[in-house]
Amino acid sequence: MKSLGLALLLIPVLVFAFEPLNTDDAGTVRSDGNQIEQYFFSINRHGGSQQSDIITPGEEYTGNADAKAFPFTYTRGLSDTVEASISTTYYSSPSGNYSRLSNYVFASKWRFFEDEQLGYAFAIKPTVVLPASKQQQVEGLGLAAFNYGANFIASKYWDGVELHFNAMYMRSPYNTNYSIGHAADNSRTDIFLLSLAPVWTVAPNVRIALDVGATTNPPVNDQYLSYYSLVAAIFSINESVDLGLSYMRTAQSFGATIGAQESGATRTEAGITWRF
Repeated sequence: MKSLGLALLLIPVLVFAFEPLNTDDAGTVRSDGNQIEQYFFSINRHGGSQQSDIITPGEEYTGNADAKAFPFTYTRGLSDTVEASISTTYYSSPSGNYSRLSNYVFASKWRFFEDEQLGYAFAIKPTVVLPASKQQQVEGLGLAAFNYGANFIASKYWDGVELHFNAMYMRSPYNTNYSIGHAADNSRTDIFLLSLAPVWTVAPNVRIALDVGATTNPPVNDQYLSYYSLVAAIFSINESVDLGLSYMRTAQSFGATIGAQESGATRTEAGITWRF
């Protein structure tokens, strides 16, 4: 119970390093605090086609080739319950006659309700994504129009276990004169994502997580949903620095994300979170 009480006290003032996950948590950076997340990911497409979307809110990649990139996020605590963030992604590959920087995302998270005794909290996170260039859209590095949306976040905290649920909507228009990731299919502009992530503390400075979800799949019209499964580990070096690792599989069925059959794509991610 003592460790549970400490965990509940941390809910209003710290956001744990969940960058290697897709699912967000209801925690926020402390008032006047700062957080930097610098990660690297490698995406492998299987079969060289758009089998399914790479599902990473704010870091979507819809190209039909492999990719390597460095997503960066800076977050500032505006109060004990509100934070604001800006992020972008630098692509080392693919490359071409366009900027390597894409996915300029502005977001704010408001934890509007929490119960420290019962150990749960709710938050809402509106997001705006600046337009990518037309050629970036063709390569799958973004959409050449303003995108916006919101994520509803619910978190439950027990002694040594956390459970986080996300329900996200994104309005995702694009320049219809150009393809998305070299795909000829029309893309959906109303995108929904549901995800769930349990997180276990297995040692004083080590957490492991499972993250699963489904989204309406924008580049494929003949199937409504695509799925992902992700495993992650978070190592706390000290109170200010965390290291994160994750591995994700996406596919047209949930079974293919965890079974022996080949997935549509995989993503490996590693990086660091620094709070100051």
